[in-house]
Amino acid sequence: MSEVGIRLKSVRRGMGLTLREFAKKVGLDFTLLARIETGKRFPPRSQRKAFSKVLSLTAEQLEALIAVERRGLDPYELLPEIAPAHIPRKLIESEAEKILAKYWRALDRGAIDGPIPVEAVIKDACGLTTKYLDFVEAKIPNPRRGPLYGCLYPDVFRGTEKLVLVNTGTINGRRLSDVERRITIAHEAGHYVLHCGNKESSQLFFRFTKAPSHCREAEFRPTPFNSHEDQASAFAACLLMPRKKFIEKSRDFDASAAKLARYFDVTEEFVSLRVKTMASVQHDKHSQD
Repeated sequence: MSEVGIRLKSVRRGMGLTLREFAKKVGLDFTLLARIETGKRFPPRSQRKAFSKVLSLTAEQLEALIAVERRGLDPYELLPEIAPAHIPRKLIESEAEKILAKYWRALDRGAIDGPIPVEAVIKDACGLTTKYLDFVEAKIPNPRRGPLYGCLYPDVFRGTEKLVLVNTGTINGRRLSDVERRITIAHEAGHYVLHCGNKESSQLFFRFTKAPSHCREAEFRPTPFNSHEDQASAFAACLLMPRKKFIEKSRDFDASAAKLARYFDVTEEFVSLRVKTMASVQHDKHSQD
């Protein structure tokens, strides 16, 4: 996973362009852009000035970001002055809807009534397998301090490709509820869809607070550089509560967060996150009109 690649992809998608269209617009080689987007290489030194303009960074910021990533260090801690890569909520919602549409087509039927079968959806649409393990007993690496709810292996882990792991062990004296597990799975799928590029990046680990609907709190830093958690949570909310069904049930239930949470099998906090995501999409739409 490369922050440089994520930033490049977010700029392109924000412009609504294909890779070839984007390459032509910015005057850079298509194959080079593709390799950078997917994390296979960094911008060549001779073209970094041009890339810094495309990425809305100074030349010095891009050089620093590349240097940090080459060493496998954390840019969120070392470069807090750099603004986060932005993915519009409209695009995040669109990606979630594409995953659901692919699943519905595979079933040869329309959307189901009731909670989204998240494990089946990400398996059929993304090829992601879900496994449940006690992370302590299974000796799952935890490179960050704090409780680990789940993790994503976009490559291969112990013989299984493209794997989402969910912790079944005790976390702060309790085990995850079924609802928290569903949200965790959808959140990890969000990282896969939004942040993994060619899906051949290094393993990704994420830890959460007791309310996984607020994943950004677990990665809280004095600055908002790491927006990946917020983006993955927004994706999870869109995946578990599709727009049309959410609007329909909001009317049926008089916008009761408790009833909506029970219907979609999520937390009330996650219902609130979906409302905010829909509001953000509507705001972006009005801003463009």
